[in-house]
Amino acid sequence: MASLSECARKAGFGEHKIGAIELAAEEAIVNIIKYSYAGAEGTITVICSEDNDKRLHIDIIDSGPPFNPLMKDTPDTASGIDDRAIGGLGIFFIKKMTDDVSYRREGNRNILSITVEKEDREQGTGNREQK
Repeated sequence: MASLSECARKAGFGEHKIGAIELAAEEAIVNIIKYSYAGAEGTITVICSEDNDKRLHIDIIDSGPPFNPLMKDTPDTASGIDDRAIGGLGIFFIKKMTDDVSYRREGNRNILSITVEKEDREQGTGNREQK
């Protein structure tokens, strides 16, 4: 996570936004380890870059079986915890903490792309429509 945080810091993101970026990336990586590799060895690559519009782009790449986490139903957050289906909150939180999330499969690799826009003020986080 240190290199991701440093990338965001160099791009001019404040500590509040960097915390959200770290949390979103960590959630995605933990899900890959837990579900995609499930105890088996595997590689996860994280690529961070900034574009001219001051957006941070993060690609989280794994070689696990094809899986698009964005196809998962949105969890029912209005129901009590005992009435909710298990799972789905991770990608829900990633969507809430970032500005855009997309998935693609290239060859034998899953690529989860996360975009975070720099705001003039450090208020809140994303929550735009997800692809």
